[in-house]
Amino acid sequence: MRNTDVLEALAAWVPPVVRQWNPRWEADVADWVEPDLSLVGDAAWGATVRDAVQLPVADPLAWANRRVELSDGGWAVAGIRFRGRDVTKPFVDVIATTATPDADGLGRLAALMEHYAAFAPLCLRVHLPGDRRSHVRPPGDRLGAAAGGGGPDVRPDQLVVAGRVQDMRVHPRSARSADVELVPTTPDAAAEHAATLYAGIRRARPELDEWAAPSDADGLESAADEGLLFAVTVDGVPAGIVAAERDDAYGMTGFAVQEIVLDDAHRGQGLGTATMQRLADALPAAPDDVLWGHIHPDNAASLANAESTGRQVVSTLTWVTPEGHPGMP
Repeated sequence: MRNTDVLEALAAWVPPVVRQWNPRWEADVADWVEPDLSLVGDAAWGATVRDAVQLPVADPLAWANRRVELSDGGWAVAGIRFRGRDVTKPFVDVIATTATPDADGLGRLAALMEHYAAFAPLCLRVHLPGDRRSHVRPPGDRLGAAAGGGGPDVRPDQLVVAGRVQDMRVHPRSARSADVELVPTTPDAAAEHAATLYAGIRRARPELDEWAAPSDADGLESAADEGLLFAVTVDGVPAGIVAAERDDAYGMTGFAVQEIVLDDAHRGQGLGTATMQRLADALPAAPDDVLWGHIHPDNAASLANAESTGRQVVSTLTWVTPEGHPGMP
């Protein structure tokens, strides 16, 4: 599959704001999807996944990413995935497709479910441009019709929230900005502290497990290597952990938030905003670089924190459930 074909297909799915921020978005989108494209028809990789997951689907090519021809003459590249690595929650991940991000296009993608019937997938997942938290759509947005009946059900999974670092640095500062300091720390110390903080939050908000999990030491290694792993202090008192690492994705260049968590005593005071602003100050960012992250649509506090620093929802990882399928629980 030629990258030019994939780029032409993906162009309709790239959010306008990403094209505005990144003049090289075409090349960056192509680079981003290339690892998944390279696994199309890779039986060795498929066998490795099969043996790790241990489900009774023997053909390694069933586990590999594959190109599926659609009835309209188009195609989709997709792969079987499992939410949270839970084998009871299989879904078909749509990597690239000639289908368009509207009701008609999503309807055509429903045919993918048949190609993965051996796994009994619950739904599809697609990456849609824009904020898809609501099924109420502006006039002319046919995706709303799909959610309203007669087509696949459309429900957000994760929001991709981003802002250009240079814009974040000139955004109005939190009144608590001067109280916050970021102090370099180690992966082991950060992971231990984050686990303790998450446990405390979970007691009051058990739904946290649906939104986020604490980063472990291995997951924080890259941030530490890049000098972007910090303990957060407020007036010299330990308050939390924040981390980022270089991660070009979704056609954007820049940094992904790896961890942001504050303890009970320091939440609800504007300190999350101050922490993210301090992190933006610390990033070795080029003019077009962004700071981005995934936020669950029900995580109102994290969304408010992101928006308070000038970031915005640019796109949505979305569950698409064709009629006759159960959907993601």
